[in-house]
Amino acid sequence: MGGQIVDRIELGLKKKSFSMFFNGGEIWFEHLDSLYDQTELIKQKFTQDLLEIQRPSTSSFIAVILDESNINSEILDLIINEFLNLDKQLRKVVFIGLTLKMKRYVKKRSAHTNFLIICMDDLEKAKEWLVKN
Repeated sequence: MGGQIVDRIELGLKKKSFSMFFNGGEIWFEHLDSLYDQTELIKQKFTQDLLEIQRPSTSSFIAVILDESNINSEILDLIINEFLNLDKQLRKVVFIGLTLKMKRYVKKRSAHTNFLIICMDDLEKAKEWLVKN
């Protein structure tokens, strides 16, 4: 792997997931972006962030940001299954930065969830969708 790619992956790992108030609502931003083909790193980061996501005080509106990460159905299954297994009820989840193929996969999976899931490419529109009634 070239030094530039390694540097970019390091930046992706340093991006912290966080909760932020937006237009009267609170959104959890799950940063799994800029991790390219590092499937195991994506899984590890998400699993670590789950400790925070499952807390009752964490928002039930979640933006999963996946730009510049090579996401496959295995990773999407992990994320969606973990969200379904939470002790708390999620309300809305938006995936940002997926390929068309993976968007179709999420759409199929979303038929079997107890919360709303959509895919978008625009973070600003995603934030608006999450907090609107």
